[in-house]
Amino acid sequence: MIKMEKAAIFHDAQGAMVFETGVNAITLHFRSKHEDVAKAELLYGDMYDGPGSKDEWHPTVAKMKLILRSSSIDFWGVTVQLPKTRRLKYAFHLIASSGEEYLYDSHKIELYTADSLTHTAPFIVPYSYPNEAFKQPAWIQNTLWYHILIDRFANGDPHSDPEDVVEWRTKEPSSTNFFGGDLQGIKDHLDHFSALGVNGLILSPIFAAFSNHKYDVVDPYNVDPYFGRKEDFKGLIEETHQRGMHVILEMVLDHLMDFSLQWQDVKQKGENSDFFKWFIIDSLPIEYTPTDDPNFSTDISYRVKGNDPHQPKLNLHNAEVRHYLFDLIKYWITTFDIDGFKIMDPQEMDRSFLNALMQFVQKIKSGFCLMSETNSQTPALINNSILNAAVDQDMVHILKDYFIQKKINVAEMITALNDDMMKYKAASQKSLLLQLDGPYSARLISLCEEDGQLARLLLAFIYLLPMSPSLYYGTEFGLKGRKVPANRECMPWKASEQDQTMYRFIKLLGEFRSENNLILNEGSFNWVQFSNKNDYLSFTRSSNGKRIFALFNVGYGSIKFVFPPKSRLILSQNLLEEQNRIGHNGFVIVEA
Repeated sequence: MIKMEKAAIFHDAQGAMVFETGVNAITLHFRSKHEDVAKAELLYGDMYDGPGSKDEWHPTVAKMKLILRSSSIDFWGVTVQLPKTRRLKYAFHLIASSGEEYLYDSHKIELYTADSLTHTAPFIVPYSYPNEAFKQPAWIQNTLWYHILIDRFANGDPHSDPEDVVEWRTKEPSSTNFFGGDLQGIKDHLDHFSALGVNGLILSPIFAAFSNHKYDVVDPYNVDPYFGRKEDFKGLIEETHQRGMHVILEMVLDHLMDFSLQWQDVKQKGENSDFFKWFIIDSLPIEYTPTDDPNFSTDISYRVKGNDPHQPKLNLHNAEVRHYLFDLIKYWITTFDIDGFKIMDPQEMDRSFLNALMQFVQKIKSGFCLMSETNSQTPALINNSILNAAVDQDMVHILKDYFIQKKINVAEMITALNDDMMKYKAASQKSLLLQLDGPYSARLISLCEEDGQLARLLLAFIYLLPMSPSLYYGTEFGLKGRKVPANRECMPWKASEQDQTMYRFIKLLGEFRSENNLILNEGSFNWVQFSNKNDYLSFTRSSNGKRIFALFNVGYGSIKFVFPPKSRLILSQNLLEEQNRIGHNGFVIVEA
């Protein structure tokens, strides 16, 4: 019989595999090769109980559960109460499928014997201060998000239009044209968001800028006049709050534009400028070598965002820079009562700045949300409450690799999804957003080669996961477009220009999410069956005796499905009910 593969056993005592769950409980995970471990137990106790004391260690034993599995990796977990001293030591007792028993501690994996506990080197959880478990604003985990590019959403006030405004949807979007979308246009369509089940808005930058997207901020203290006035923004926030909605602003904090007053002063005065230390300048004179792309250079005498010489990077360690940014942030929170910032380019910021920022905003407004997009550093930032939420681009790439691009099979996708979820503490997973398209990616329907059934299948899939769905404006009406700026078309408000099938479907998903909020946010997630050969997968969501079962068929052949006794059909696509079969790109969601 094949022995357990020790090299596949893994536990990270300082990462997402150990986390507090509530005030006095703690959850622990470990990973093993699929089907290598038949049973697992946590051996735990107070840190100062033997060995090392006068008596042999007599740990408390807790049975562990298989919480996630794939064709290659299994994840085990258990939640136990912390000792009164709030210090814990622990090890794992593993019973292999081959019959051997092992002790896994911080130093080794060895055969479990009668005297194993006399010389074990336990993992430890040092003194845990009460109430330091992961905290996020309670409203975040109950939010269905909607991401708006303001100039392209709706023109509600023609009086604020630029002189060269283009009539709505009469031309293709370009990097320079303006269509007149504004804050009043958003306010006029709040009923539209409610119909979709949306209760969280992510707005592209509203600050005064030259471009149509406003990421190139000129005056961060003013609303761009093409979008309206400060009074319009304040009115929008007040109205959304009355409806139980929250509003987050996208904001750039890591750099200024080269036309900013601060950078122009540095260019003119060099080291004599009051702003010289605001930036990271490697050498003088301040210069760069142009290339065929005006926004790209690899020979620059100062630090920039990416390789764009027009975006000089701020020195976030500089006290004056922090004071400038924090004053700006305080202004928007206290004046308009916004609910959060989505921080652009988080990879350009170090942890100390983000940590200081989090502490600062929480003092101003309890429950304020700092959001970003994921990179390799994000799990640590989320797990340590340095960020509240993030758009999980890693998971979106995994989903696209399987469902759309067919780069991986279903077993590989499940393994990758499990790995991504287990990077985050259980409570942290609820703060992740899944958005299938956005301002810098191809539209969902274009990614799916205009296959509406595949697009709807993907949307149904993400609405069932233990994360928060996020829609990019126009997805509900089937907007198309691949590269920037084609993916930034105007919202089609005329019914004749809309994909009504997609709209009705997303409304149904919103109703489903609202009706099953508890089970989708708090319930367990378990894979049931999957097949590489036939290209299907199924899973359940369960909570308090209620269970939702979902089966997705991506394969070209139909698959048989038998409704469980007393089950209730919630939503389906390509279900041949009289034959009990699900066709290509079909799915069934039932309460069972």
